[in-house]
Amino acid sequence: NITTGKQAWWYALSAEALVSKVLTQDFKDNPEVVNLSQNWARKNTVFPVDDGQLKGEVTDLQSCFNLNSLSVASKAGSGEELAQQPYPVQVFRELLKQLAMDDYEAAQLTDAIRDWTDKDTVLVSSLGAEDAYYEGLKPPYLTANQWMLGKDELRAVRGVTARVYAKLAPYVCTLPNDKLKININTLAPQRPELLVALYLGTIGLDDAKRVLNERPQKGWKESKLMTDMLAPVDSVKGLKDALVVKSDFFEARVVAEVGDNRAWLETLFQRGKD
Repeated sequence: NITTGKQAWWYALSAEALVSKVLTQDFKDNPEVVNLSQNWARKNTVFPVDDGQLKGEVTDLQSCFNLNSLSVASKAGSGEELAQQPYPVQVFRELLKQLAMDDYEAAQLTDAIRDWTDKDTVLVSSLGAEDAYYEGLKPPYLTANQWMLGKDELRAVRGVTARVYAKLAPYVCTLPNDKLKININTLAPQRPELLVALYLGTIGLDDAKRVLNERPQKGWKESKLMTDMLAPVDSVKGLKDALVVKSDFFEARVVAEVGDNRAWLETLFQRGKD
């Protein structure tokens, strides 16, 4: 009924406010490091409420590949060779390779996402896809030509089948910027492929797994403590800036259940400068 529906919604909003408080307190307790031992990272949290329950989970959106980093344009005069492309493009291509996608399919998918997220209607390469391709579909539609608002937007991009999306989804996210900054303290040990991709394939999957599994409970205080266990950070151009130990973006997913009613809430939190 309407009353319990409203009640579920208010509970969800209360949970959202609680997440904000928890994040704020964690940042105060440790301003320089974000890790999985902090209160925000608790999994499967359930709170009993009158006639129901609240369930919630917070995800660090810098523990995954920011799809909007693919919107960064290539430098003028650079060819189509992968080594001449922006670092995020090289990382994404390597990630697709680690996920067992062949080179041609990986190149086609990467350039289709680049065309979807960049601001122009010019193909980034012969493998890309702009309005002309999507206008020929039934029903027809246009490229966004702006940053993605959520990773589910991937499903609209050429080449992203249900199979491809299911494989990619755990490794990617979208931020309201074009930066690629991965928090090595929150990168899941079961996603070593992303760490290999950040190193552009110059380290092995076993080494990536080992390092992530040996991560201290409270994380590394600086990225050098991790990279010293692998290859030198200067061995890959762009890597040093991509590895961080704190995060600015988080996503909360809350479900409030009251009687037979449910309210879902997804919220993006951005850390303030203070």
